[in-house]
Amino acid sequence: MPELFPAHARGRLQQAGVDSVHSFSSGAWVDRRRMGFGALRVLAEECLAPGVALPPQRRANMQVLTWVRCGTLAWTDGEAAGELQGGCVQLLDAGHGIDQVECNPSAEHPVELVRLWLQPAALNTAPRRLQGRFDGAGRDGRWQVLAAGDATGGALPLGLQAQVSVARVRPGEALEARVPRGRRVWLQVLHGNVEIGAHALEAGDALAWHGEDDPHATLRAAQRPADVLRVELPG
Repeated sequence: MPELFPAHARGRLQQAGVDSVHSFSSGAWVDRRRMGFGALRVLAEECLAPGVALPPQRRANMQVLTWVRCGTLAWTDGEAAGELQGGCVQLLDAGHGIDQVECNPSAEHPVELVRLWLQPAALNTAPRRLQGRFDGAGRDGRWQVLAAGDATGGALPLGLQAQVSVARVRPGEALEARVPRGRRVWLQVLHGNVEIGAHALEAGDALAWHGEDDPHATLRAAQRPADVLRVELPG
């Protein structure tokens, strides 16, 4: 049976125009029962107010996946700079270490994003940065793979055997959760509400499978359309 992680048990941090909600311990919020899920170390939903800049951060030996859901996120690492528009996903393989600054360049609109940190299979590699744009229509009623260890079809290549995907389901639709034996699966509702077996999940709720096979796990949108994040990891 999957383990339920309710939205209200997540940690919320609000400071200097940044509002973030964390599924696992991060920064000033620490819950010793929630220190990660296998190779998934950070999962956060963040909102940056107009004009807000995050302090410089050094990252190392982590694969940082950033999906901008709406707005624009600007970044610079001292050697390169760019912007991520809504619908874009960036993979930062921090390798042996990289410094980065991010900000919301808009004076009017917030930027909303989902951030994941994954522990790579190899340490102290050369840093690299990749990004892609993913059409929202590509996840209507099906899983759209954003990043994977065996990346195909435009997915960004991860440095571990994992897969990060998203789907949008509407009332009356059903979609297999895809839970293979020997793999960890984290399923989190980002928007709307869904039903999976006996579980009725609202935005922020998550289910976790710890390696057990569950071939009949199916999610169904309840009263309104739902966006769902799925992370598959080594067992």
